Amino acid sequence: MTGSAISRPRGGGIRKQRQKRDRDGDLVMGAAPRVATAARGSGSKPRTRESHTAPFTELKVTGWTDDKEVAKILNFLERHAARRSQKTTKGSVPPKMVKRHSAAGTLLKIFVRPDDVPAFGKINGFTFNSAHGTQKLTITGPGIRSKSPNAMDTTSGDKDKSTDKPETSETIEMLKGFLFRRYQAEEKLLNLSKIADDEEVAKSGMFNDARTQQKFFPALMVICDQTLKSEDQKREMIHSVTLAGNNLPNLDVVRNLSTTLPHILNLDLSGNKFASVRVLKPWKNRFRSLEHLIVEITEPGWEEELISWFPKLRILNGQQVRPDPVPAAPAAAGPAVPAAPATDLVPTPTVPAVPVSGLTPEQEQMVVYVMEQTNLKREMALQCLEAGKWDINAAGQLFLATKDTLGPDSFNS
Repeated sequence: MTGSAISRPRGGGIRKQRQKRDRDGDLVMGAAPRVATAARGSGSKPRTRESHTAPFTELKVTGWTDDKEVAKILNFLERHAARRSQKTTKGSVPPKMVKRHSAAGTLLKIFVRPDDVPAFGKINGFTFNSAHGTQKLTITGPGIRSKSPNAMDTTSGDKDKSTDKPETSETIEMLKGFLFRRYQAEEKLLNLSKIADDEEVAKSGMFNDARTQQKFFPALMVICDQTLKSEDQKREMIHSVTLAGNNLPNLDVVRNLSTTLPHILNLDLSGNKFASVRVLKPWKNRFRSLEHLIVEITEPGWEEELISWFPKLRILNGQQVRPDPVPAAPAAAGPAVPAAPATDLVPTPTVPAVPVSGLTPEQEQMVVYVMEQTNLKREMALQCLEAGKWDINAAGQLFLATKDTLGPDSFNS
């Protein structure tokens, strides 16, 4: 025990020392305990040296959106975990369980004793009453089992539900299968459109009503986190997401997308039922790299506000709303004209390219090639290439992600 070992001389007896116990019942050796600064916003009493140096377990809490509510979330976690702790007895004051915490963005890290981890596992998936509506808190970390949607407790007042039900493993396998079927590797696209129409999801009944929908998407994002364990993997493998055709009235069901895949470049929200821009506010300032957005909103005059939420947004519903970034000047020893991207997906066009004002011969060849392969009109092909920063593969991803939403006037007859 660091800093509190009992002195036991080889040839003599044990030297007596004053003994105190902290609030958790652990012995603290020595005289006056050493006081450490309490965790910010936790409302805790001063900690002893033992609690300061204990080997805590780090847990991560996601699903919340407002950093002004961190203290409220901590109190929520403390209260419900304490009720499920084996240390708590009827009529006693429960010990403080969150020893330290830190918050960054929409990620809250809490540090607890290893023997308190099971209590936090029991409240994984509980619903927190935020000022922005109900928000389901997901807790991950060593010793925390992922709860499948069918076994997940969604309300703070419910009794604990077991995660060992027979359907748990079946549900996890169904979610994995759905995720793998919907990932289009060549386009780096995660296709989450028309979820209710998926045959396996329909069989499970998990997208039949609002209650089960609230469970489905957070669980799917947990599977995504477990499959792509690092942010670099996610950034490399998923550039675009489409949520088209899900008839969503707001973001309650899909809110976790902004914490699981905050890096995406292209997002399709068409085919939903957003009455106003206000229902999209949970994602305000969340997708900091978003460049291309497709969305339908009933009320007029929302475009300017929505554009201000995403600092890199350049294409909104097919229209350029910000200028393209200025390309870096070529090195003095380099070629004056940039070469076409080196990829075997860009063959030499069969139709000779005719340069037009503002385009290099190579860029003109790319425009002609996209028109041939997609039957898009020249203006739309040019927009795809510009949105993809003149990367033929990126332009192809944008086309595949949005082709179902383009009107007949976008294509050559």
